[in-house]
Amino acid sequence: MNDKLTHIAKLLPDSLSEAGLQEVLKMVNEAVEERVSAEVKLMEAKVSGFLRTKIADLKEVAKKEVESDDEILRGYRIFESIRAMVATEVETSDVDSKIAQQAQELGELQESIAAVNQKLSNSLHENTILYGKVESLNEANEQLTESAKLPFKSSESAVVITNETDSSRPSPEAANNIFLTEDVINLSKQEALKG
Repeated sequence: MNDKLTHIAKLLPDSLSEAGLQEVLKMVNEAVEERVSAEVKLMEAKVSGFLRTKIADLKEVAKKEVESDDEILRGYRIFESIRAMVATEVETSDVDSKIAQQAQELGELQESIAAVNQKLSNSLHENTILYGKVESLNEANEQLTESAKLPFKSSESAVVITNETDSSRPSPEAANNIFLTEDVINLSKQEALKG
């Protein structure tokens, strides 16, 4: 570096004063420092990027090393894989069992609906029959009501049972009356006394 400074000093004119020389030296030093500072920053950025890349690579290698050597971590990975497979299988069987259960419930509901429909059909049939009977009973009732309004005429005759002691002789019907017995007469006397 001293050789370069000597070479620069030779290139400067001889008439340059000590103060001017100091000024030139100061400017050269500032230029050199700026250049060195820029190069250092560039170098730091390159080194930082390089180190980040290498650190990431080293982390990946270290992670693989730990995974391959650590039995617990390897067991955990295997467990996670198995759990994922079992969860998928269980989910499928759960869906199948739910579908089967809903199909069974649907079948039971359809049977229940068919039974209710059959009962409803039977009830409608019975109602139709009863309605017909009610209609015929209403007609018969109307006929009986009309016939009850007519005066009653009977073509039958009745046999009179009597024991008239006031009359001196019984009528010919009373004498031939087979219903007029001693028991009937006593019974009619008892009823007359009670009344």
